[in-house]
Amino acid sequence: MDLLFYVVLLLIGGCFAGFMAGLLGIGGGIVITPIQYYLLTSIGCDPKTSLTVTFATGLAVICVTMINSTRKHKQNNLIVKQHLKPMMVFGFVGAILGAVISQYIDVDVLKILFGVICIVSTVFLVLIKSPTSLDNIKTDAGLFYSIAFAGGLASGLIGPAGGAFIIPIFVAYLRYPITNTIGTTSALSIATTLAGVICYIVLGWGVQGLPDFSLGYVNLLQFVFLTITSIIVSGYAANLSKKINPTKLKALQVIVISYIGLQIMGVFDIILSII
Repeated sequence: MDLLFYVVLLLIGGCFAGFMAGLLGIGGGIVITPIQYYLLTSIGCDPKTSLTVTFATGLAVICVTMINSTRKHKQNNLIVKQHLKPMMVFGFVGAILGAVISQYIDVDVLKILFGVICIVSTVFLVLIKSPTSLDNIKTDAGLFYSIAFAGGLASGLIGPAGGAFIIPIFVAYLRYPITNTIGTTSALSIATTLAGVICYIVLGWGVQGLPDFSLGYVNLLQFVFLTITSIIVSGYAANLSKKINPTKLKALQVIVISYIGLQIMGVFDIILSII
């Protein structure tokens, strides 16, 4: 494959990842996962290894992207600090556990379960009126920690899209306004993605058949070019999220999370095979 084409695809993917991560707090993996997988398999990398490298590198890209977008969200006063630091610890631990478990089990069943959770969560997001203030946020610390742990566990198991289901939970159950949900979950994602990256580096150390320029399961070549444009665009998108009507942001959340759920369950692959 031509190196220029390889790099251009990664730069374009980084733009989309940064935009979605900054604007919605999730969704970057929708674009960069298939791009990375296609590029790795096209250069002869084993499909199973390619998928693991894709998840690991995607987590590294989203981690750096979220650091930048979280900084912007903090400047815009959109991050709720209540329970945030302990939540990041629980999310970190959950992600480590998820990454370790992913090496020993068939994740197909978990993908279906995760997809169902995403769809059910978006239904609640549609049916329940989004809060417009921080006055009615839940206060049960154990509830916050459990949700953070579950989001980290899912991220460790199936990559950057894993934590998507916590977005509607923050809005529909914890009663966060949509803009504060985006800011707060962006901060939480830093911990969960960082933990996943560390684990995938350790677990992939010395593994045979990895593509060149890999640090464990994280491919540094893809990471660098995806991150360059992702960082630039995510800051702009984070500022944009404050200006967009919350109802429109909510609609975008529903569309993206539903798509993630259906994609991970393999629904689109089934439809394409029938067509």
